Order: sequence, then C-alpha cells, then structure tokens
Amino acid sequence: MITLTFCGEPLNPPLLLLGICTTTAFVSMWMHNVAAAVMMMPVATGVVQRIPTGRSASAAQRGFCKAVVLGVIYSAAVGGMTTLTGTGVNLILVGMWKSYFPEEEPISFSQWFFFGFPLGLLIFLALWGILCGLYCSRGLGRDLSAFLDKAHLRRELELLDY
Repeated sequence: MITLTFCGEPLNPPLLLLGICTTTAFVSMWMHNVAAAVMMMPVATGVVQRIPTGRSASAAQRGFCKAVVLGVIYSAAVGGMTTLTGTGVNLILVGMWKSYFPEEEPISFSQWFFFGFPLGLLIFLALWGILCGLYCSRGLGRDLSAFLDKAHLRRELELLDY
C-alpha cells in the first residue's frame, strides 16, 4: 500500500521509486535483507517488464528500469542495517560485543534501532536522491504513463498478499 500511496496520479516516477524503495526498506527492517530483496524483486520486475527496454525504449525508460532494480537491492541493504533482525551481520556484532566486552552493557534492540534508524534514513534518502538524479529525467512520467498505472501496481502487490 505504501507504493500505491506514493505513486500519484498521474504517474510520478520519483514518487513511484520512493514507494517501491520505502516498502522494500521497511520489509527489510523486520526480516533478513536478502529475503526482503527476493520478496520485493517480483514487484520490481513486474514494473520493469511493462516498460520497453529494447531498442524501441528511450534512454530515460531504460534508466528508470535500472533505478527500480537498483532501488530494491540497495533499499533492502539499507533497511537491514537499521534493526538487529535486518541482517545477520548485526547479530554477529551483538555476539562479539558480549564476548569481547563482557563488562559493558549488551546491545539491545532499541539501542541498535536508535543508532541504526537515523543513519539508515539518511542513507536511504541519499540513495533515493541519487537514483532520481541519475535515472528520473523530466517528462519521464509521460513516457511511462502508457505502460504503468495504479491498477497494475495493485495487481503486483496482491500477488504478494500485501
């Protein structure tokens, strides 16, 4: 639903990208980032498959397809770093912290979240800004509106039971 909310009418590619990336990052906060990326990749490929990417496609259309795929992958990584459960490396740090610094207070979920979430949010916004700057040119919404609409995105999200 986050993706549909951000999509806008008429289609606004930067907001659509923000919605897909936000959904991926949020899911990745609560489950392993690789699993979140695998789960969200059908949404990304569903969007990409509706847009021509061959020789008939414009450079802007091909660029937006790249932004969607890169956005899902990087958003999963960024979302995973914000919580202890988001990626296994965070849990390894907690275990090593306990063994190397037994006199120190152990790292709790809330301590990690208050450290990781603001940092992750800044990285996420920078990621979205860079992807938009590189791949979301002016007039892209008109180019993509013939291929993407909210009904298509709704169907893709329903396939995930989301």
